[in-house]
This record gives sequence, C-alpha cells and structure tokens, in this order.
Amino acid sequence: MGKSISTKKAKKASMKSFAEYQNMVARTDERKQRLISLLGLVGEVGDLHSRIKKLLLQRDDPMFRAELREEFGDILWYLTSLASLHDIPLQEIAEENAKKAELLYLAGNRSSFDQASPKDEQLPRSFTVNFYEKPLKPGVYVKISINGIVIGDALTDNSHEDDGYRYHDVFHLAYAAVLGWSPVTRALLKCKRKSVKKTDEVEDGARALIIEEAISIMLFNHAQSRGWYTEKTSIDIGLIKLIQRMVDGLEVKECTAKQWKSAIHQGYLAFNQLKTNGGGDILVDLDKQELMYVAVSKKKSK
Repeated sequence: MGKSISTKKAKKASMKSFAEYQNMVARTDERKQRLISLLGLVGEVGDLHSRIKKLLLQRDDPMFRAELREEFGDILWYLTSLASLHDIPLQEIAEENAKKAELLYLAGNRSSFDQASPKDEQLPRSFTVNFYEKPLKPGVYVKISINGIVIGDALTDNSHEDDGYRYHDVFHLAYAAVLGWSPVTRALLKCKRKSVKKTDEVEDGARALIIEEAISIMLFNHAQSRGWYTEKTSIDIGLIKLIQRMVDGLEVKECTAKQWKSAIHQGYLAFNQLKTNGGGDILVDLDKQELMYVAVSKKKSK
C-alpha cells in the first residue's frame, strides 16, 4: 500500500474517531499524490472483486473473513487518502452519507408543512376532486372540480398524440396526499401561505410551482418506457436523486425516496384509471397519505 508505519506503532490502541484514523493515513501516506491514491483505490477494489469471485468458486474458505477485512482496510486507506488530499474530513463524509441514506431508504414521517399556518392556508386533510372530459374538436379537454365548483384551467394533452397528459393534475394531488407538499395544488385550492411573506414567496411562489411542474413532465417523459410506474420497482433511484436535487432548498427536501416513490406510484395508478375511464373521482387523504380513484358516471358534471 506504500505506507510506512512500524509494527510497534501499528499495535497501538484502536482508533476512536474518523479524525484519528484520517490523521494516521496522512502520516503514513508517503507520496501524497492524488493519481497514486486513485490508482491504489482502483487496484484494491479489483482485489476485492477477485476475493469475492474466489469465494463463489471455492465456497468454503477459512481465511475469507480475514482476507476480506484486509481488503476493506486497504480500500478505506486509499479512500481516506483521496479525501485528505482534497481537504475533506472523513467525519463530514460519513455524516453527509448517513443523511443521504436516510433520505433514500427510510420510510419517512407524515409531513405537515403548513401545520403552523392559519386554517384557511392549510391543505385540506381530505377532499375529493372530480375529473371529467368534454369534447373539443379534434380531441377532448379535461376540467376538474370540487363540490361542483371548477378549479384551475381546462387542459388538453398539448401533444400530437393522445397520451393523457390532460389528466396530469392528478400527479400534483398525489404529491399533496403523500408528501404533504404541492405548490400547484395550493394554488388550485387557493390556500397559499400568504400570512408569512417568505413562505409565500419561496415555498408557494412561481419558482416552486415551476419546479413541481418540471418534476411532473420529467417523470411523464420517462413513464411509458417504464410501464407507467404501475410497479414501484420501475421508479429507479436515479430519478429520485434527480428529483431531490431539483427540490433542494424547498421544504419538501425532508421527504424520503420511499415517500417520493409512493407519491409517483399512487399518482400513476390513478392517472391510468382516469385515462382508461375518461374521468372519475379522486379521493385525496393527507392523513393516510393515500390517493384513490373512484369511478363515476360520465354524465356527472356535464
């Protein structure tokens, strides 16, 4: 590994912190060259690959755990060397990675970003939205209503093909239900948080609306090739990471990957039902973090 440390020193007490280990690596890194450390890391990962392959072929190997521990140690040394050469504390890496892992893999908590807001500025905890089609030569457009009152604008697909995007408001309702977040839904329901100027400007303002719409169209452009997200496994982590970068700086950044996956999955299940049936009711329940499609007669809301 190119590290100079005496046997006597190596037998000192075990490391008690990342900082202590990183200091040791800095002392024992004779060359202190980024390329050398990078090539060393790549080489050690290759050795690890060979060890695992050997285990798969030989099955039982009494030395495997000891060899594996050594390979992990060598990889850690070179990785720490690279971090040190870029002036990045190992403790900082571990903390940020732990936070990232929690956002990616933990179930997350039910969010209520407007809990402290006045009642008229809170998203309703439960409500029903009716989607219905009306003819528009040469196609159709969709209107949505709550308790018979039309909200928002009538929508078409804005596409050469009938892809159902006229129903895309259901995605925003899914974000509201599962994430407790949707600037678009707030605008539709007229419950923007105007009593706090900064919240109204940043969280409920034009930029936040554009980001949400951008997420919806980005997902929609991938949807057909991924089976319209009818299976959660079709929503890969790369898409979620992109979304989390897009919302960084907004309150919804607290929501986990699993929450985003659930919102996308539920939204598309409802979308597929709306498109297939030419409309219907969508039940939105923020307390249960659920979105549900309910078929209704097409004569309704004509």
